Amino acid sequence: PLEEYLKRTGQLDEEGKPIDVDFVSTGNNHHVAIYKDADGNLQEKVVSFYEAVERVNQHLSVIDKTYNEHLGWQFLFTMKQNEYFVFPSNDFNPREIDLENPKNNNLISKNLFRVQKIATKNYMFRHHLETNVEDKKELRNTVYVLIQSCNHLKGIIKVRINHIGQIVKIGEY
Repeated sequence: PLEEYLKRTGQLDEEGKPIDVDFVSTGNNHHVAIYKDADGNLQEKVVSFYEAVERVNQHLSVIDKTYNEHLGWQFLFTMKQNEYFVFPSNDFNPREIDLENPKNNNLISKNLFRVQKIATKNYMFRHHLETNVEDKKELRNTVYVLIQSCNHLKGIIKVRINHIGQIVKIGEY
C-alpha cells in the first residue's frame, strides 16, 4: 500500500526509488521567545523555521532559554502559532484564580486567545471561540488582540488546551 501511494503521488523515480522531497521554507517563523531584561522590560527573539532546524541539527534545544543571560535576561515563554494565552483585563487577573478548575471557565473564556500570527514586535491573537478572521477596528480587544510592543505581553499566561477545550497545563511546556 505505501509503495502504491508513493508511485501514485510521484514520490518514486523510474526505478522505484524514493525521490527526496524534503525542503525548508526559510521565510517562516517557528516561534518568538520572550525574555525579561535586567530592567524588567520584555524583549523578544524571533526564531525562523530555518534557525530552529539548524539548532536541532546542532543538537541544541530549539528554544534558547539562556539567550542574553549574561546581560541579565530571563527566559519567560515562547509563542507559536495556535498556542493559547489567558490575558489579564481591568476586571480579571488570571494569576488570582485556578485556571485548571472547570468552575472558572466562564471567567477565563472571554480572556482566552489563540496566537494567530507572529512577527517581529507584531503579534495577532484571536479569541478562542472566534471563527472569522476579520480585523474590524471596532472588534479589536474583543475578537482579536493586536500587540505591537513586547511590554504589552506583561501578565499574559500561556496555557495548553486539550482536544475538548480544557486547560491541562499552565506555563511553558
